[in-house]
Amino acid sequence: MKKLIFILLAVMFIGCAAFDKVSSIKRKELREKYTVVNNTVYYEKKPFAELQAMTWSLDNGELVKEMNFKLLNKQNLTLIGGMIDFLSERHQGDEIEVEFEVEHNSEQFKL
Repeated sequence: MKKLIFILLAVMFIGCAAFDKVSSIKRKELREKYTVVNNTVYYEKKPFAELQAMTWSLDNGELVKEMNFKLLNKQNLTLIGGMIDFLSERHQGDEIEVEFEVEHNSEQFKL
């Protein structure tokens, strides 16, 4: 019984390590598609978001810098997570916020 548990734990450990390696490679490949020039974030050399404001706030007694970006290209909203990941790596400890307008009664954002 102990051998079975040990084997299961080893397989789970190896599986998790392999999954983590694959996901980190995919995240790195995605982050490499983003660049920053002045106050604009580009995705595959096309303008994607622009820095609107940089503010400071007190969060649980700690001073935190917040960067607010306005989305310029709303065609593929799934890219927002990759942009936030990219910017969070560049500006560790800062909060990244993304704003974009939603059309009235949009089916995409029904509550």
